[in-house]
Amino acid sequence: MPTYAQVEQALINLEYDIDFSDRYPTKLTGYIAIEGYLSQIVLKFRESYHGELGDLEEMFQVEWLMNDGESCLYLDIASLDEPDEVPDIFVKEKVILRSVFDRVLQEIAQLSDQSS
Repeated sequence: MPTYAQVEQALINLEYDIDFSDRYPTKLTGYIAIEGYLSQIVLKFRESYHGELGDLEEMFQVEWLMNDGESCLYLDIASLDEPDEVPDIFVKEKVILRSVFDRVLQEIAQLSDQSS
């Protein structure tokens, strides 16, 4: 899985907005605006954490609130190969979300290759 630094650099390279004000230093939030849509795609990343109060698993996901203000599309690495249970709903938006997620993953892979 990617590191915080790799995800941060990928978002910077892709010129996506990053929220640096998060009070948790292990969590990163990025915002990707899509023309014609009210809400931005929100990318959330957190490295795994082991601590006295408990452990947190790594989180790497994108969420997107649709223009209806109620429906939300969600994608993470674990769900990339899962079948779409409602393929006829938000077809165009699902393609956009997957494209954005793939772009971020590709940028992270390039950064990983450069550091090897």
